[in-house]
Amino acid sequence: MRNKFVFRIVVVAYLFIGMRIFAQTDGYQGNYYCTCADERFFSRLLSLIGSIHAVDFEDLAEIAVFDLGFTQAQINRLKSIQKVNVYQIEKVHPDILKHFRTSNQGRQVRGWFAWKPVAIKQALDMFPYILYLDAGLTVLRPTRDLFKHIQQNGYFFVNNMCNIEERVTKPVLEAIVYPLPLEQQKLILDKNTLEFDAGFQGVSRLMYENYVMPMYRLASHLELFADDGSAKLGFGAGRHDQVLFSIHAHLLNPKTKFNSYGWSNLTIDGRPHPINVQWEASKVTGETTILVSCDLKKIDYYEKRIRYK
Repeated sequence: MRNKFVFRIVVVAYLFIGMRIFAQTDGYQGNYYCTCADERFFSRLLSLIGSIHAVDFEDLAEIAVFDLGFTQAQINRLKSIQKVNVYQIEKVHPDILKHFRTSNQGRQVRGWFAWKPVAIKQALDMFPYILYLDAGLTVLRPTRDLFKHIQQNGYFFVNNMCNIEERVTKPVLEAIVYPLPLEQQKLILDKNTLEFDAGFQGVSRLMYENYVMPMYRLASHLELFADDGSAKLGFGAGRHDQVLFSIHAHLLNPKTKFNSYGWSNLTIDGRPHPINVQWEASKVTGETTILVSCDLKKIDYYEKRIRYK
């Protein structure tokens, strides 16, 4: 009897060790999120963190929060949250965190969003893969499948409804588009070539050299992110980082896959896995994984789901 008991213990131990080794060699190491915010978006940042904690805490490896201008009290609060770390943005340009007016209604943004590719690069220097989410997005269901897709395929992009041709500025045309071979110029400026949502993207180190680093190098040239009013749709239509990210994503490979809002498929172990992503709260169902906006009515609800140290 004793020998059988010992045998069972040994078998269980080997199975446990084997599962741990498989988890490590399979490449999936947990969920690494990246986001950025300043003092004005702090409540939306807390809502995002709370939504992740509510549905994803067990798989969560880290939420890397990049500081665009927090108060010290806000930094201290973030440091008190489990699985959250605060990082400083590398100032590749002295004005990367400066406010610029970006609409006729007076809307201001920091650094024309040039900090985003810097944060993504810094995050990938620390982690094997990340899901970048703008502060204010909402995670509604576990995202393990999404992270496995990113880890195995290198990226996850979602189209929006805007095309590049109407929103690209003259400095970007002259510096980036026109030097391209004619075939690639036609691709980028085709009316059916859509931007993707730069505020919701997954990338792994497979994308480091041909996507992440080119965007990181552009961040020191704020004139390429600026809305100078030269886009076809006029001032307020230039999309800063989104146009630049989209151009580089379309140039990666003619077979680059862009997912869509609503239902689309992830690819995990070579097989399709459906995912539902929405950008309107009214279209959310019980099967929606991520809402690409902030449900303002639920900010307090998600903030209460945060786990503190």
